[in-house]
Amino acid sequence: MSRPTPPSFAELAADPEIAALLDFEPVPRAYVRTDSWTPELQREFIARLAFHGSPGRACEDMGRDRGGARRLYKGKDSESFQAAWDDAVGLAVERDAERHAMQFLPPGTVPPSIRQQRKAAAAVADAPEPLLPGQVYNEYGEPEDEQYYRERGENAVPSVCAKLLAIRRLFLRDISGCAGKRAAFEILTELPIDWELAKTLGPQADEPWHNANQRKPDMILMAESGWTAGSVGYGPDRMQQRREEIDEYRAEQGLPPVDWSNPEMEDDDADESAPAKAGA
Repeated sequence: MSRPTPPSFAELAADPEIAALLDFEPVPRAYVRTDSWTPELQREFIARLAFHGSPGRACEDMGRDRGGARRLYKGKDSESFQAAWDDAVGLAVERDAERHAMQFLPPGTVPPSIRQQRKAAAAVADAPEPLLPGQVYNEYGEPEDEQYYRERGENAVPSVCAKLLAIRRLFLRDISGCAGKRAAFEILTELPIDWELAKTLGPQADEPWHNANQRKPDMILMAESGWTAGSVGYGPDRMQQRREEIDEYRAEQGLPPVDWSNPEMEDDDADESAPAKAGA
């Protein structure tokens, strides 16, 4: 069965949410050739990435090599392009989740986002909806059945993977100053690591395509070293140690401690408020 004809770039750019992603600074190219990734092609790639959620599919639509897109992401002065890439994937994931949810909703209804669901749950916390057969109340006070519970778990996968990769950045920064630990990590995981980037908590080149999994060697090392303590139940709780270091630094600056109980508070965001500790 042949694939349907992909939409044109003009059709994609007419979508307001996709159009908003195209206002980024393209990665500058040192040389202009016939096969160069021009600013126009970079914007078309981001638009198609937001449509498919897959770099490979986006490049296939354009007749381009996926390796070229990867080099753009890793290139010099690519921060704006990287942010547009990440936002495009996020939009595609969100829309895909909504399409799946629509299969279980009456025709003509629009599925609420996860954030809207939480707000709605808070608003009715004192007056919960009655349960239908097969439903239970979830952690937000909403009635849900097994099918919806499974869908929420599937939709949470990208967020969980992003958090695991953020934990890996912290771990890599910890060992970046030790040649032996660096070598051991590369041997055990067979992953190419830019250790200069690791020292600054920078994103590694494999992150856009790396499917973080607790069974893979790099994530097992995270657990053994305590960076996922509280999730797997062994190893020193390095995240708690880092929170305490951040609060100590903030106290030295005359700032209040971070409210770590706030579910909207991301550990990697808070970490930026404290300087890297040598040998941490």
